[in-house]
Amino acid sequence: MLENNRITQSESTALSIIRVFAMVLIVLCHIAQCYGMKVAWLLNVGVQIFFFMSGFLYGKLELPSSPFAFYKKRFVKVYLPYFVWVTLIVSVYVLFNLYKPNKWQIVLYLFNLQWFATPIDGLNHLWFLTVLMVGYLLTPWVKRFLKKYPLFCVLAFVIGCVVEFVIIKKFYSLFAWVALYFAGMLYGAFDSKKLSNVVILVAGAFLIVMGMSFKIDWLTQVEYRYHSIWLHWTLGLFLFVVLFRVLSQLIKSDEKHVALKHLDQISYEVYLTHHPLILGPLSMMFITRYSLVNVLLMLMTVYVLSRVLHYVGSFTNKLL
Repeated sequence: MLENNRITQSESTALSIIRVFAMVLIVLCHIAQCYGMKVAWLLNVGVQIFFFMSGFLYGKLELPSSPFAFYKKRFVKVYLPYFVWVTLIVSVYVLFNLYKPNKWQIVLYLFNLQWFATPIDGLNHLWFLTVLMVGYLLTPWVKRFLKKYPLFCVLAFVIGCVVEFVIIKKFYSLFAWVALYFAGMLYGAFDSKKLSNVVILVAGAFLIVMGMSFKIDWLTQVEYRYHSIWLHWTLGLFLFVVLFRVLSQLIKSDEKHVALKHLDQISYEVYLTHHPLILGPLSMMFITRYSLVNVLLMLMTVYVLSRVLHYVGSFTNKLL
């Protein structure tokens, strides 16, 4: 039976904590990557947590009756800051002769199709937005179908994942990441304590079996290989469900977390802005001899840029 109910205040705060947690993991991932630390590839699970959480929210909550209204809201929230940021970075690259992207790279990036492009140095991380775009485009229609045929949707999803995992085995598959988004949507639609327990047990068992069967060292997954994709997939799902359930129970409904909400508010903009300032031609990680100083300067710059991008999105939203 579909739940589709309102998110409580405790759950909302729990989601804010998880979103900030995922954001911190991603920033730490790229800092570790910059300094050649293997732990970077474990920290990158923050992206998978974000995919699953995004789907969860749209599975649990009602959407606008018109798909156009949903797309308009996502455009202002997600695409506009992205477009402004990519345009700014590419312009700086070209103006100061730091990097010369070809015309097809620029076109694909501007249309949020960078998954299919040769990455622009410093903007490699933006592949995740192509995944979200696919998820967002399908969300209103999947949501409607899920209401009418919930069991069929679950069955189709499971079959699709099994076919991908057992038969197709495509490396770094776009399907796998989009499927994680829709796994979150299904979890949100059927959200219950019993389901949470089942998901935690199954996901935990899968992680253990995969790890033992393939003798996987979590810290040496330097690139997304076939088994690494599904390990990160399952780990992101597992961490979200555990954190959401535990935090929702621990947090009091009347608790206020002003600093947390402030960081949560700009988490998406931090995702956008941090990478070029850590990796690529505009990296700030070696501007002094002291790593700690470099990291602090980078974080302050990211914060300022994130606030500006957030303001641009909020101002535009008011106009529209």
